[in-house]
Amino acid sequence: MRSRAGWGGRLAGMAILICCLTAAGATEGRADSRHASLVVDANTGRVLHADDADAPRFPASLTKMMTLYLVFEQIEAGRLNASTPIRVSAQAAAVPPSKLDLDPGDTIPLGAAIRALVTKSANDVAVAIAEHISGSEAAFARAMTAKARQLGMRATTFRNAHGLPDPEQVTSARDILTLSLALYDHFPQHARVFATRQFNYAGATYRNHNTMLGSFEGMEGIKTGYTRASGFNLSASVRRDGKHVVAVVMGGRTAAARNAEMRWLLTRNLPRASTTKSRRPALVARAEPAPAPRRAVRPSTRPAPQEVAAAPAPVPQLVEPIRPATPPALASNEPPIQMARVRTVSVAPPPGASQWYHAAPAARPVAQPVAEMPSRQYVMADEGRGARPSTLDAQARRLDNGHPAIYAAEQGAPATTTLAAATPRAYAPPSYAGAMSHGDYAIQVGAFPTAAEAEARLREVRQTVGGLLSTATDLTEPVAQGARTLYRARFSGLDAGPAAQTCTALRRQRVDCFVTRLR
Repeated sequence: MRSRAGWGGRLAGMAILICCLTAAGATEGRADSRHASLVVDANTGRVLHADDADAPRFPASLTKMMTLYLVFEQIEAGRLNASTPIRVSAQAAAVPPSKLDLDPGDTIPLGAAIRALVTKSANDVAVAIAEHISGSEAAFARAMTAKARQLGMRATTFRNAHGLPDPEQVTSARDILTLSLALYDHFPQHARVFATRQFNYAGATYRNHNTMLGSFEGMEGIKTGYTRASGFNLSASVRRDGKHVVAVVMGGRTAAARNAEMRWLLTRNLPRASTTKSRRPALVARAEPAPAPRRAVRPSTRPAPQEVAAAPAPVPQLVEPIRPATPPALASNEPPIQMARVRTVSVAPPPGASQWYHAAPAARPVAQPVAEMPSRQYVMADEGRGARPSTLDAQARRLDNGHPAIYAAEQGAPATTTLAAATPRAYAPPSYAGAMSHGDYAIQVGAFPTAAEAEARLREVRQTVGGLLSTATDLTEPVAQGARTLYRARFSGLDAGPAAQTCTALRRQRVDCFVTRLR
C-alpha cells in the first residue's frame, strides 16, 4: 500500500505539469508580433492585465461589434426594429466568406441579421446592413470611425463593416475592450444577443464561433475574429459571483491557443476583481429619434404663423436619470427677450479632464449668408459663492478654468452680473430655419457636476422646444474647475446668426442660454 506522502508527491507533480502545459498554451501566441491582450474589472474599471494593449492590430470580425453598436443605436432611435427587411445588394452578395450565401435581391429580417453577425459572422449580412443604414458601406465605415472617436477609441479606423483585410482598418486591444464595455453599458438588453450559441435560418444551423460559450462558467459573449493578418482574436465578457471581467486576446496562432490564453487570463484575474460597482459608463451622443410625421396643413390666404415642429420622441434612457438643476422661477409671465450674447472659449480639454463626447454631425444644407453680429466688448463679473450652480449666470462664473466668467455687454455699458440684466438691443436676423450649417458656434444651456446631468439637460431642452434644434448637435464638454470637473451642456455645429436667433427663440420658451464660439 502506497504511503500518503507518495500519493501527495504524485499529485503535486501532476499539478505542476498541468500548470506548465496551461502556461505554455496561454503563452503560445505571445511570441507572435500580432499578439496583444488586456483584462479589465468592469465593475471598477481597473486594469488587471495588459500586454501590448495599445499596439496597432487588425480587428478582423471584431469589426462587427461596431456594426452592431450602430444597429442598436438605430433600434433605440426607432428607425429600425427586428422585423425591418434588410435587402441584399449585388455588392453584399459578392463579398468573400464567412457568409450566409444570400442572393442579390434577397431580404433578411433585421433580427435574424443580427444573430447572423453574432454567430456565423456573416460578411454579406454586414454589408447589407451597412448599405441599409448609410446608403453605402463606405459611408457606414465613416460613421463607425466617428462613433469610435466618441467612445474614446483613438487608435481605431474602420474601412468596412465586416473586418475583411484592409491595411487601413486598424485598432488596439484597449479600443476593442472599450467597445465591448460600451455595448454592455449602453445597450444591456440588446447585448444579450452575444450569448447566442446557435442560429437557425433557412433550414440551416449555424453555431457561434465563440466556443467558450457554455464551456467557461459565466461567459456571456462577446465576439471572435480571424484573418491571416490578424491571427485569432477574441473579446470576452464574464460575470461570476457578482464580478464582471472583460478581456481581449488578439493575434492567437490558433483558435485553441487563443482560447487557452483567454481561460488562463480569466481564471487568474477573476479572483482579483471586485464585487462593488463603482465605474460609471462613459456618456456619448446617441442617434436622434426618428422624427414624428407632420400633420397636413390646409392652404390659407392668411399669413402663416411660424411653424414649430412637434417634439421628437424622447431618446431611450441609457443611464440612471439624474434631474438637472431647476432654473429659478421668472418674476413675470413673459421672460425678458434679448439677443443672445456671444462668448469665445477654448474647447480643448484641460490636462486630466475626461474626453468630451459629441454626435457626428448630420448632413446639413448649404448655409445662408450670416448677418454680422453687433459690435460688443467684454467685461468681467465677480465670482459668486454658494451652492451648486443652477442658472447660466452662476454656471458661467464657475467656468473658464477657475477664472471669472466673461459676459458680453453693449459698447460703453457698465458691467453686469447677470446676462438678463444687460440692456437688450434690437436685432432682427434673416430666417435661418432649415438652413443652419456646421459652424463653430454653440448654444450653452447649462453646466453641471456630472456628464449625466448635462446630457439629461440636453434631452430635456430638446423635448421642450421640439424641432427648433433639429440641425444642432448635442455636445457634453468637460472643463476643469479647481479640483473637480464641470460638464457644459451645449448644442453645437451652428453659425453665428442662426445660433443667436435660436438662443433668442429658446429664451421665448423660458430656456436660459447663451451663445459661445468654439475654437
